[in-house]
Amino acid sequence: MEFITLADIPNDELIQVEQSEIDEANRYVERMLVKKSIPVAHELQNNPHLKDLAKTYAIYRAFLKRYSSTGNENEYAVKIKYYEKLLKEIEDSITREILFPISEEATIFGTFRLSRG
Repeated sequence: MEFITLADIPNDELIQVEQSEIDEANRYVERMLVKKSIPVAHELQNNPHLKDLAKTYAIYRAFLKRYSSTGNENEYAVKIKYYEKLLKEIEDSITREILFPISEEATIFGTFRLSRG
């Protein structure tokens, strides 16, 4: 399933995201959904939470690839750590309830009597 394309990635002077990172990011989002027991449904394709996760992962992987190929630890290490942290935060925030919100009409409230003693 395609959550993002190259057009979704903002331009960055430090890094160039390639199609291989986009493909990997889309697969990563699918794996994360399966890991959290969330069905990979077509209506999730345009979900902003999953798009953010995919974009962050693609940029993270691009920085990681560049970092490991140049050996320049100072320039890219800070960005890699930032994107690792951001990736974890976004992934932790994604739940079934966030992706499939229950409409207010379908919510059922119950009342019950409280008594002491």
